[in-house]
Parts: sequence; C-alpha cells; structure tokens
Amino acid sequence: MKTIPTSKKTEMPVSPIKLKIVLEDTPIEIYRKILVPENINMLQLHFVVQIAMGWEMSHLFQFADKRYDSEYLVTLPFDDVDDYDSRQQVVLPEKALLNDYFLTVRNSKPFYYTYDFGDDWTHKITFQKPSKAELALFAGIPLLLEASGACPPEDVGGPWGYGDFLDAINNKKHPDHKDFREWIGLKKGEKYDDELVDLEGINETLNDLPKSPLWKMTSKKYFS
Repeated sequence: MKTIPTSKKTEMPVSPIKLKIVLEDTPIEIYRKILVPENINMLQLHFVVQIAMGWEMSHLFQFADKRYDSEYLVTLPFDDVDDYDSRQQVVLPEKALLNDYFLTVRNSKPFYYTYDFGDDWTHKITFQKPSKAELALFAGIPLLLEASGACPPEDVGGPWGYGDFLDAINNKKHPDHKDFREWIGLKKGEKYDDELVDLEGINETLNDLPKSPLWKMTSKKYFS
C-alpha cells in the first residue's frame, strides 16, 4: 500500500469529496483513494478514475446507482435510449454532477462504475470523510491519496481472465507463461509486479487534467 503524495497549489481551491474506488472480484486487492473537487461532473470523474486506476480510456463506461437492477445510469449515448429499461433514468455524464444525485439525492450511498462492457470491470465507489491532513493537501484538483494493487492489463478478460493471467505470469512451467510475457512486453529477467502503482506519476497526470481538453469534453466530442 502506498500513501499521501504532494499536490501543487491553486489560488482558490474548492472543497473536496473523498472517494474510495475498489475494483471488485479481482484475485488481489486493488483500490484507490482520491480527492476530487465537489463541482466535478461524471465525465470528468470518469477521466479521474481512468488515470487513478491506470486504465487506458480504450472502452465504454457507465456509472450506476446499483450494480444490478439500476435505476439511475450515467452513460454515453452509444445505444438508443429505447434500449434501456423504462424505469431507468439515463443521463449524459457531462450533465450529471457527483455532488448532485450520487452524493445528495442518494445520501452518499455507494455507487458503481463499469468499464469495458466486454471484460466488465466493476468498481464500487464509496464516499469517505477526508482527514484534516488530507484536506490540507487538497488544492482544488484531483489527487490520489492511497493505492493498492496494480491495474490489470487492458483486454485481459476481466477479473477471471486476470486471475488466469497471474497464475501463468508467475509460473514458468505454465503453458501460457511465455505467451503472456510476450503479450505484456516483459523483458528477459523482468518480473510482473502486481503491486506496482506510480503515485507520483499518476498525480502529475491528475495535476494536468483540469488544464487539458478532457476536462471540458462533452459526450459528442468523446466520440469524434
């Protein structure tokens, strides 16, 4: 587990919201604790989660109030609205604020972020109370506070595929060991570190995020 980096200061920081993001059903513990601005929208939060986790923004995603039988979905318009359950409220991510429905209306109950509908990476997101030390670190921009577990490789086959990957990559006698090493790009003698998280590098990227085009992106631009 790695903890508490530093952050550059901005002139008028807004209040933070602290979130714990847990990647569910994985063979090892994988989570991130982050601070985000209270006025963040859900498309911006998507980019923060992608960077904090280590994903590559290569697939579709959605936020939902429940893991199953959801009633409130925040998602890109990749399907016709008629494809959704009539009981579901479907909202574009740039039109939904974290501080609105998920924090206020649902009274800070956990919610879910799904990434890559083929591999179905499900992240449970819970609200937490930031400590005084964490509040002192916050400068109005997203900040990764704590992390455990490396991000799985993209397109590895979801949590169960990742379990098979770890079995093979750590066992020289496994029939898929060589293929997985070549696929992940490991050099001779190099070992796969399933605990590797570059907090400093992640926070450098998060620090630049509000100044990037992604921060003002819309769903329409996301597909362009």
